[in-house]
Order: sequence, then C-alpha cells, then structure tokens
Amino acid sequence: MERVSTKTRKMVLSAILSGIIIVLGVTQIGFIPIGPIRATILHIPVIIGAIFGGPIVGAVVGLSFGVMSFLQAPTDPTFAPIWAIGGLREILLIGVTAIVPRVLIGIVSAYVFKLIKKTSKKTATIIFLIIQVAAFGFTIYNLIKNIQQGEAYWAYILIAIAILILVFVVFKNVGKYNMQVVMSTIAGTLTNTILFIFLAYNFFKYDFAIAFNLDVQTIKNLWLTAGVTNGLPELLVSIVLINYIAIGLFAIQKGKTLE
Repeated sequence: MERVSTKTRKMVLSAILSGIIIVLGVTQIGFIPIGPIRATILHIPVIIGAIFGGPIVGAVVGLSFGVMSFLQAPTDPTFAPIWAIGGLREILLIGVTAIVPRVLIGIVSAYVFKLIKKTSKKTATIIFLIIQVAAFGFTIYNLIKNIQQGEAYWAYILIAIAILILVFVVFKNVGKYNMQVVMSTIAGTLTNTILFIFLAYNFFKYDFAIAFNLDVQTIKNLWLTAGVTNGLPELLVSIVLINYIAIGLFAIQKGKTLE
C-alpha cells in the first residue's frame, strides 16, 4: 500500500510541477530576456521535483521544461535565426539542445542530493568550499594561459568573479541554508547552463557566425560571457528560492522526501 501511495504522490508531484512550468512558459514569466539569450527560472520546479521525488520525477519535470523551450524556439532570440534558415537537421539539433540539458537537471540534482543528504551540514559546506576552490583555481589557470598566449581572457575574469560572488553569498547566509539543497541546486543549475551553452555553441557556432556576421572566436566569447552573466543570477535566485521552499516542505513532511 505504501509503495502505491509513494508512486501516486510522485505522479502528482510531477504533474503539479510540470503544470507550473507550462504556466511560467506560456505566460513568459519564466523567461527573462537578457541580450541575445533568455535567462530562466523554469529549472527551479525541476530541481524541487528532483529533491522531493527523485531522478524520475526530476527527469519528467525537466522534460516538460525542455519541450516548452523547444516549442518556443521559433521566437526565442537564441534559436530564431537558426530556425529561420535551418532545415530538419537544425530543428532536430535545436530539440537536443533544448531538451537534453533540462532532463539532466532533474537527474543530476536528484543524485547529488541522494549522495550528500545524510552528510552533516559541516561536511556539505566543506565539500562546497573544496569544489569552489578547485573551480576558481582552474579558472585562474586558464586566465593566465590565455593572457600568455595572447587570446581573449575577459570571460575567465567574469567566471572568477562569479565564483567569488557565489561563495560570498552562500557563506554569508550559511546559517539559513540547507547545504545539501544548495549543493543539489548548484549541480542542477550548472548542468543546465554549461551543457546548454556547450551544445548550442558546438552545434550552431558557424550558423551563428553567419547569422550575426561575426567570427567563430567572437561567438565563443559571447557565449561564455552570456553563460556567466545570465547563469550567475539564475544560480543565486535558485539557491535562495529552492532553499526556503525545501525547508518549508521538509518541515511539512517531517524531514522525509517522497522516496
């Protein structure tokens, strides 16, 4: 009986969160235009679904997000030029770019939360700090390398600043945060941002270069910059909202997820 009940609750959670995504997408509230691409808050229901329903719920809700993004591609400032000049291949690749990262948001967030949910807050905080130090060190390495080689480096400066801002915001409010939820949120949000940019750039870099009359290196730098300038606000908003929503839901469920 308990097994059936759990399955039903997961189905209901998937339906509710997918419905929220559809409403946010149709009304455009979930998409915030910033330059050539749009920042989004539609990943927030996906991560909540992943934390409280596990990887399957997260993937289902993420699929709703991805399908919504794909359906809006013809008017999306990112994909509209490609859609207009492209054929079946381009449309299929837009589908992959729009859907795959969003499905993986739910899967990655769920497994990260599963992995660390039983650790102490101190341990989760230390893991967070180690990851940020490693990311900052890698960024500085690439920054120095690009300066020495005479290549564009300002995108790495933005990434380094973004990491410092993230660490400052989290540690300033660490007493108010569930660090396991924060880690899951960071993993899911970065999965979306990094994989979306990686796929979009590698699939369409030449199409973008032709459409905007720019060279490929400039397109690469623009995407890196857009990833940081859009991704950081998305990440910070996600951490705050998901943290407090999760704390409220944990209190209601007495610390138990739907699994």
